[in-house]
Amino acid sequence: MNPVKVGLIGFGRMGGFYLDEMQKSGRWDVAYICDVCAESRDLARKLAPGAKVVDDEQVIFDDPEVQVVGLFALADSRKSQIERAFAAGKHVIAEKPISDSIENEWQAVELAENTPLFSTVNLYLRNSWYHNTIKDFIAQGEIGELAIIRVCHMTPGLAPGEGHEYEGPAFHDCGMHYVDIARWYAESEFKTWNAQAVRMWNYKDPWWLQCHGTFENGVVFDITQGHVYGQLAQTQTHNSYVDIIGTKGIARMTHDFKTAIVELHGVTQTHRLIQPYGGKNIDTLCKLFAESIETGRRSEALPEFRDAALASEYAWRFLRDAREHDLPAIGELETLRQIRERRRTMKDGYGLLRKHA
Repeated sequence: MNPVKVGLIGFGRMGGFYLDEMQKSGRWDVAYICDVCAESRDLARKLAPGAKVVDDEQVIFDDPEVQVVGLFALADSRKSQIERAFAAGKHVIAEKPISDSIENEWQAVELAENTPLFSTVNLYLRNSWYHNTIKDFIAQGEIGELAIIRVCHMTPGLAPGEGHEYEGPAFHDCGMHYVDIARWYAESEFKTWNAQAVRMWNYKDPWWLQCHGTFENGVVFDITQGHVYGQLAQTQTHNSYVDIIGTKGIARMTHDFKTAIVELHGVTQTHRLIQPYGGKNIDTLCKLFAESIETGRRSEALPEFRDAALASEYAWRFLRDAREHDLPAIGELETLRQIRERRRTMKDGYGLLRKHA
């Protein structure tokens, strides 16, 4: 098969990840890289000497040989890019959220669902080995009936003012991944919820939130997310896990951004699996999408725009619900200034945590 010709729009951190995986796979021909930043374009020329590096994304849409566009710039640009990509007959890989407002996200969903062209969004947890291992274990009946889904992700992570402008507070920008994975496990839609948040460092938006509630099928969930976990601790750490509880057994996972540990306690099987964490799993997403283009059949494992829109909408709903309750402000903006300065000057060891937050 000939490699799939793709144009990448946005060459920041995520655009670099996609380029790396596409170059390694051999299934992709990165024909274009577009970015409005001269520094990013210079880097693109060094990393992808065979690509045409441009500052006008329309060049990509106008090239009839480009089969796929990758949308990795800021969220406020994606709705227009999605519309132009489909109009030009091109398949789409997008980062999340798929636009900068719920209204625009659902318009993007409508566009995707009314074209034969393929599209997907990087809801990376769905492509992780650990969540798929747990999902398979549940499907085998080893934990009985699924009853409770508990998800927690607390890291030092991105601080306010470090890139969330169009993607919202931490619980939307990052937390929508955990909203999505809870829904993926439940195989149902959200029914009820109650959220509590806190405005850390007296920042205007909450940077930690916990929500619990139910799905329409009766499964109960709680989700905890915040980039507030020991930002100025001498040695930084984090707390990230999923805990799946059934009527007969349990399955759980923890990770440290390097290694993931899955523990399965079923009625006939007990396993403890340790494997590399896998990062953003972009290799899997790109593989599934390339296979879809090659075969003409969209992989059922690929997340849909609808999945991203639902995760985004409910993350915003949970944030709104938290604002209707007591929303304490704890700490001072001066502490936030110190956090930003520390993150700006982090050394490699801390940089790993910052990179994967």
